[in-house]
Amino acid sequence: MSWTEIEIDESGKITVRSGGTLTGKTEPETMVEPEPEPEPVPEPEPKRKLVTWRRCVRITLEEIYCGALWAKWYPSGDIPEDWYPIEAQSQPVETVKQLPKGQEP
Repeated sequence: MSWTEIEIDESGKITVRSGGTLTGKTEPETMVEPEPEPEPVPEPEPKRKLVTWRRCVRITLEEIYCGALWAKWYPSGDIPEDWYPIEAQSQPVETVKQLPKGQEP
């Protein structure tokens, strides 16, 4: 006949001792509890995508003859027909801005 003794200390360490009546020997066997899984780290917020805005001027035949030109900001990929970006090298005004998506100049 054999016997088994299990001890659990305050830190959670488990010690198992077992023995038999024939040999009388005891063999301590230490079992280590598996480490708890780490808590999942929340994903950081994605960086807001920047949109390039260009200062544009509307040029149509009527406006060329009357001499009044209108300027407006448009996102780089959505410039409507008859509107043309002003080049920064030739103009003393700011002609390009990068802003987070959803924000307008």
